Amino acid sequence: MKVAYYPGCASHGIAKDVDIATQLIAKDLNLELVEVEDWNCCGGGFMDDKSEEIHTALNLRNLNKVKNMGYDKMATPCSVCLNSHRIAADKYEKDPELRENVDERLGRANIKYEGGVDSEHFIWVLIQDVGIDNIKSHVKKPLTGIKVGTYYGCQLLRPSSVMGFEPAHNPHSVMDLVAATGATPVAFPMKAACCGFPLMGSNPDVGLKMANNIFTNAKGNGAEMLVHPCSLCHLQLDATQLKIMDRFNQKWTMPTLYITQLIGLSFGYTPEQLGLGKIATNYLRSRGF
Repeated sequence: MKVAYYPGCASHGIAKDVDIATQLIAKDLNLELVEVEDWNCCGGGFMDDKSEEIHTALNLRNLNKVKNMGYDKMATPCSVCLNSHRIAADKYEKDPELRENVDERLGRANIKYEGGVDSEHFIWVLIQDVGIDNIKSHVKKPLTGIKVGTYYGCQLLRPSSVMGFEPAHNPHSVMDLVAATGATPVAFPMKAACCGFPLMGSNPDVGLKMANNIFTNAKGNGAEMLVHPCSLCHLQLDATQLKIMDRFNQKWTMPTLYITQLIGLSFGYTPEQLGLGKIATNYLRSRGF
């Protein structure tokens, strides 16, 4: 099965391990990820605030590229990129004035957007197209006994009228995938709270506090590890833990993995092959991985 694949800026750069793990398990599951030709940044988190018109045009340019490749949907491993593309397509459809301005802007680049392409999260592809039973059949090293906090973040589920894959108040996709690995999924109240990444440039103290609130809430509900579905959440929750320990004088950490890294472990890949950080690797080594 071939899937048009939009990695996004983070997965091609400082969150490269997200792309590595995603590519590895896709190969095992007979998914060929065909990277979108000449894709551009979605602008999520900054351009959508600066210019609605430019933000929409940037995202529709990507979707137009997908259509020209012969696909009717595009998968991305990043919740922010997903949210950005789906909101842009929704605004374009519902706002005639915006549509006219975007069409004019795209026309300058000889692009005529005609719709017909949907954007999906990679985990939606895993659940709908690959199937949970198929994923289970590839598990070589079940993660039995490991309690994994299932974090969704703020971009994957809302607004529910645009995202639409599952109810924002009672999501199950990440839990279903965690359960498929043999691990025990742990729900916790702050599973859909913001990780604080957008504030790291302007108010890092508050950004770190928001991340710490998620860790503390997950730990308080019995989680030993945390798993998530977003490239930018990955940067915030994995890379900032030493800063959080220092800032809040904590003596514990919580290994944090992108969802395909967790699946990859159950498929038999090592922490090194999946590009895991030191905190996660040390924890997994203590558990025999």
